[in-house]
Amino acid sequence: MNLIEIITLAIGAVLLLIIVAGSFRLKIPRRVSLQGIEDPKAAEAYDRISRMPQFELIRRSFVKKLKKYAGEGIITDVGCGPGYLLQVIAKEFPRNKLVGVDISAEMVERARANLRLIGYGERVEFRQGSAEDLPFDDGTQDFVVSTLSLHHWADPHCSFDEIYRVLKPGGQMLILDIRRDARRMFSWFMWFAQNVALRLIGESALRRINEPMGSLRASYTLAEIEGILAKTSFSDFTIEGKLGWMYIWGEKRRGEAEQFLKSQVSRYAREITQNKHEERRTLKVYR
Repeated sequence: MNLIEIITLAIGAVLLLIIVAGSFRLKIPRRVSLQGIEDPKAAEAYDRISRMPQFELIRRSFVKKLKKYAGEGIITDVGCGPGYLLQVIAKEFPRNKLVGVDISAEMVERARANLRLIGYGERVEFRQGSAEDLPFDDGTQDFVVSTLSLHHWADPHCSFDEIYRVLKPGGQMLILDIRRDARRMFSWFMWFAQNVALRLIGESALRRINEPMGSLRASYTLAEIEGILAKTSFSDFTIEGKLGWMYIWGEKRRGEAEQFLKSQVSRYAREITQNKHEERRTLKVYR
């Protein structure tokens, strides 16, 4: 065996070892990350990064899946960021009304400006709000979408119930997010992006807030999401796991919508009764 053959075998063995090691799934504890980006420099950096081809590919792949479920009506993007997903949806769903929601006032302004630049300002409405307290009345949204935002939600149980609340009977949600139990090779790619790629292009603002590794550590495993959804108002949902991400679909069934409304009325009635009792106790104390 000559030197070239030995080197070739050695390289092949190393690559095989990397592939095998990278195929195992991560087992790391969850670390909570920031919920919104208010730092103007970080928001600007996130805006620039979001325009890169790999993120455009993610958005187009998501919208392709969205076409299997969504029809006419209102499509609402929760955690819309700079609004680039809504740009793609606006092109592919020309008859739908679109709404973007983000907890960050900085991001809402950027999204509004971005959509106005390409002529979609009239079709797309933006509101500031969190996933835990969506700025909509009950049963007013036809479809709720979200990409790469779930891991930032402060209370996912509450957020999923909020999505359920604002959906019309028969309304659906489709969510894409990274998963903490990703394949190791996916985490290596994320580490490279933060510690090498962002450094090379001079994006220090995102590195200061530990992105994108912070998002990976803040994300959920498939089992965790299944457990969370099982405790929400959604009874009809599916979770589709991929290499380093997952799709979550859910529907608000028509019969369940009536039951949910009754439970909400009962809850409000209990709260009113409790408040009245507290007021009476307070009056007795003052007397």
